[in-house]
Amino acid sequence: MTYALRYSTLGVIIFALVLAGLFLGPSNYGFKDAINGIFGSEDTVVNTIMWNIRIPRIAVSFIVGGCLGLAGALIQLSSRSPLGDPNLFGIGGAAAIFLACSAAGLITTQEPLIFIGAIGFSIFVSIILVRLISERNLTPTRLAIMGIALGALTIAISTAVISHGSIFSIQVLGLVAGSFAYSNWTIFYYVLITFVICSTIALVLSRQFQPIILGDTLSKSLGVNPNRLRLLSMILAGILTAASVYGGGIIGFVGLISPHISRRLFGNVPVQLFIGSIITGGILTMLSDQFARLLFSPTELPVGMATTVIGAPLMMYLALRIR
Repeated sequence: MTYALRYSTLGVIIFALVLAGLFLGPSNYGFKDAINGIFGSEDTVVNTIMWNIRIPRIAVSFIVGGCLGLAGALIQLSSRSPLGDPNLFGIGGAAAIFLACSAAGLITTQEPLIFIGAIGFSIFVSIILVRLISERNLTPTRLAIMGIALGALTIAISTAVISHGSIFSIQVLGLVAGSFAYSNWTIFYYVLITFVICSTIALVLSRQFQPIILGDTLSKSLGVNPNRLRLLSMILAGILTAASVYGGGIIGFVGLISPHISRRLFGNVPVQLFIGSIITGGILTMLSDQFARLLFSPTELPVGMATTVIGAPLMMYLALRIR
């Protein structure tokens, strides 16, 4: 199967998920009403549902998944660990701490500064991970254990903040387990701009990641500074992960699964891995959101539950293969 055919197949899957997001769900209107709501100029209830609820939700879920997929690929390449996942390693949990402080009223600031603050907290944890990755005797398994411990710590802190602030349970669930129920165009624009900037930088630097796979010594002999590239890639991963948490809460395992699926489809060439991880991450997140939204409709499940059902067995499989 050629790359063009594989990309086309993924495009068809995305189109099918978009249709499911637009036309499936609890409502009293028919297919024709939905079409009129999308393309009509009248300000009707259906038009509001489509353009203010369903379309932003679809758009945010795909971009958030793309952020997580690319962040996972960056972490796995820079750390040479197949178990790299931004939310599993606590980067997303750091952003959740700041967002929880904001929701609990411990930090009062304007919306753009909340977004920037979440990014700052994620970058801090990313730099900690860079220091861990730079240790010579740190195996992928040890890195995964330390990353998971760091992730558990950040989740515990954010949960404590939430408990202190007496935040409503639905807000807690959306932050720590993932939800796109409150997606809107403002969130979409924040996440989209961040994604475009970070993905552009990652694609520009993609050729430098090939020597990193072969080891630091060979990288230096080929003119690549592995420590500087590793720091930059982890900062990009931190920014992308913070944007994803801001858009949909903590959604686990997408950053872990997407690069592995991408490798199966497109190989290990970094530029193909990045593009493939973005697309597969978007598809996985959209699929999980539709599953969470429709399975027990009108009640919604956490999006993170659906991704965990897929990701947890895969992580156990990968852990068994690592020596």
